Amino acid sequence: MRRLAMLAILACSGPLHAETHCATGSPAIPDGSGSVVWTVEAPPTERIITQVLLLTRIDHPWVGDLSVRLTAPDGTSVRLLDRPGMPSSDWIGPWGCGGDDIVCLFDDLAGAAAESTCSLDAVPVLDGNLRPLESLSVFNGTIPSGVWSIEVTDHSFIDAGTIDQLCLTYTTAPDCNGNGIPDTADIDAGDSNDADGNGVPDECQCSGDTNGDLVVNVADLLRVLEEWGCTQDCTADLNGDSNVDVTDLLAVIGGWGACR
Repeated sequence: MRRLAMLAILACSGPLHAETHCATGSPAIPDGSGSVVWTVEAPPTERIITQVLLLTRIDHPWVGDLSVRLTAPDGTSVRLLDRPGMPSSDWIGPWGCGGDDIVCLFDDLAGAAAESTCSLDAVPVLDGNLRPLESLSVFNGTIPSGVWSIEVTDHSFIDAGTIDQLCLTYTTAPDCNGNGIPDTADIDAGDSNDADGNGVPDECQCSGDTNGDLVVNVADLLRVLEEWGCTQDCTADLNGDSNVDVTDLLAVIGGWGACR
């Protein structure tokens, strides 16, 4: 049996853009008989993922019963947790990590692994930043748009629990050439040129387009001629040197036609 809950959206931005999708509530996890699945629909974007994190808050008296799986819109799936302490590692006991609650951020860069972290006395028994069982980096380079799902399963009867909160955060970056690598990484590696230093690979720009219509034609040529000698607030200054001159004229001639 599966129960569904939709997540609310909180978005923020910066040099990279991070979006956090989360919800609160206490949906029950079916005790030993199925899964509870939370879903979120990420808005359309052409940007690609550079990092994924998942904040997890679960009330459960025996976390060794639980598994957590995150699935992206394209079907790529990652096991974040899979019955920590199972199969038995002796020091934990025969039924896995026998402690209360999970309050952790699944993060590839965390120092401790979730599967091998189990406090014998602290609550929550899984706490802080923890590395997932499988790497979240498999989502890097993909487009986040669409429905994500977070599945929590209780694999054993007797001990029951609830989900208090799940928050999915992904960070994205521009990828104008669609090669699955952030534009800044292409430029830094020397795989793309950025002659004007604007952070956009030159192959993605329409260098002779003065009016933004994605076509370089007589309108752009006339604008360069009209603004010839301009040194301030010049729409025909195509190379950013604060002067409309022969360099801009050559950019129009060299870029003539429809942009990529």
